[in-house]
Amino acid sequence: MLAIMSTALRRVLDLMQIVAYARVQCECMRLSGARSSEIGPRRFDYQQRIEASVRELHARQSAMSSDERSAVRLGRALFLRLLLSSASQRLDAWCDSETLDTMPPSHLLEWVAYDDERTELAEVESAMTPEEAVLYARARIHLASQEPI
Repeated sequence: MLAIMSTALRRVLDLMQIVAYARVQCECMRLSGARSSEIGPRRFDYQQRIEASVRELHARQSAMSSDERSAVRLGRALFLRLLLSSASQRLDAWCDSETLDTMPPSHLLEWVAYDDERTELAEVESAMTPEEAVLYARARIHLASQEPI
């Protein structure tokens, strides 16, 4: 499905990922409680990036047809499923009882990203129409039957 998406729809999916990553970065900075003078400007930069990307995203989404919005919802849900399918490898060796002050930044990033991915996927799936849910289920079955790379 993604192979046949237009450049405009791929840009919308890219913007969604840009917003998600910046949101994760802001949350990591908040949770880390870092006191560096660099954190304030960096967090502001991430928040500015989120706002600019959200504005562009809304503008592009408002110009899309219902079929295009449907394709984006399906594409985003499938991508989030792909990310979540790697969670066991990303999080396996880490202990979720680590405290924030001892957790390496990479662990914190993965934990926050994992939580964000699960939350966003639930939102996308709940926004699907019954027709989209059927297409989504079929796509998931098809992808599950594929040989691993």
